[in-house]
Amino acid sequence: MSKLGSCCCMVLLVVGPAPLSAHHGAGVFDAEQLLTVTGTVTQFQFVNPHVLIDVNVVGEDGDEVQWAGELTSPNRLVRMSGDVKWHKDILQPGDVITMTGHPARNGAPAMDITVLVDAEGVTLIGGPR
Repeated sequence: MSKLGSCCCMVLLVVGPAPLSAHHGAGVFDAEQLLTVTGTVTQFQFVNPHVLIDVNVVGEDGDEVQWAGELTSPNRLVRMSGDVKWHKDILQPGDVITMTGHPARNGAPAMDITVLVDAEGVTLIGGPR
């Protein structure tokens, strides 16, 4: 094999797997459990590959915990039919929301959101994806 061929193979071995490891799949979440938290939005990221929502949740002990919620892609949310029209400004810091979803397997305050309800009781997303 030529030096150029060897070099190309080395680059492919190093760079090739990167996109595969970048997307974790749903395995990090416990599909057997559902958890519900209510809190105040601190950050809303309408970005690929997943829409992300950070929420401050006050626990039973009075301590605040920063929860991270994950939804599907923005493109998929925008194309969903229904009364709610998803866009980059649908949630703002300070909005109170309730998230129900599959919690992280490692116990981190994170979830794959299955139901999202705003302070007025409007279901922004509901059911499994």
